[in-house]
Amino acid sequence: MKHPRLEVFKPTAQEYDRIAALVNGGEYHQVIINYFDFAAAELVSRITNKRVSIIWMIWGADLYMLPFFWNKIYDPFAMQWADITWWTHYRKMFRLWKRRVRHGMKDHSFLYSAMRKVAYGATLVIQDVDLVRRHLSKGIIQIPLSFSGIEDFVHAAPAVDEPKSNTIQIGNSGDPANNHMEMLQLLEKLGVKNKLFIPVAYGAKSYIDILPVESAKLLPPEQVYFQRDYITKQEYFQQLSDTGFAIMGHIRQQAFANIVALIYFGAKVFLRERNPLFHLYRSWGVVLFSIEGNLTADALSIPLDVEVRKANRKAIEAHLNEERMRGYYRDLMLSDRSSK
Repeated sequence: MKHPRLEVFKPTAQEYDRIAALVNGGEYHQVIINYFDFAAAELVSRITNKRVSIIWMIWGADLYMLPFFWNKIYDPFAMQWADITWWTHYRKMFRLWKRRVRHGMKDHSFLYSAMRKVAYGATLVIQDVDLVRRHLSKGIIQIPLSFSGIEDFVHAAPAVDEPKSNTIQIGNSGDPANNHMEMLQLLEKLGVKNKLFIPVAYGAKSYIDILPVESAKLLPPEQVYFQRDYITKQEYFQQLSDTGFAIMGHIRQQAFANIVALIYFGAKVFLRERNPLFHLYRSWGVVLFSIEGNLTADALSIPLDVEVRKANRKAIEAHLNEERMRGYYRDLMLSDRSSK
């Protein structure tokens, strides 16, 4: 990596001290955290200059991995697989606390302390900012920011009136937060005969291994295709462009780029009503469908109307076009933003 203003450094205490000294000395007006983990906390905890704005680019994974949400983003199958119960939750927290007390190891209280210094949360998803306000930093201010724009996939977009297959995509990865099994149970109860496409090229290996076994107890194996191999982005977008329906079982905000591409390509997309993205996309004017209220066998047999596809594509373009994306990053890099 070569750039006149880019510096890559090893995450050591000495390097954190050096960078923090530059920040505290006024060399930088803001610090942008791209993924807030313990490494980021090591740096943020050393920043004492209150004129420096600390901005958290909230991906979702770094927010929802916090203990506040360990038992709130999974349906029963994933909860059982991950051994998430009130007892295991508190046992895990006790172990972390004991390591801190006995051995001086840093636990989540250290991470929370650093996160409370955040002045701005960069994301389009206001519900995620609200979660940070509720649990960590009441005064955090939202900076609208998207990590993905239509330029990522517009080249692969089919004609808006191109016929779609009756394939149903379920989830976007092998992360248990996709809640695959509960979605498959719903489809089994509905008697759905559509082919199912489940991409699990990355995620938790033991969870990915068990999915085909459990799926076969509900549906014929020939009906369900688990895509476990990594494929090129072009191949993946080709699969999405042909997909007629998508069911995303996430409770948390996840799979933003996948869902946006599916909507843009003309799929009929079903989301959980508790998923923050359900409300974000609807606020844009996108026609979405609720898993709780709209998922029926009939709904999965009728592709999205062409006029609705056109309107959905325009809504996505309006919020994620190249000019809008540049504006998001211009706003993120404002040089005159002062910390609260």
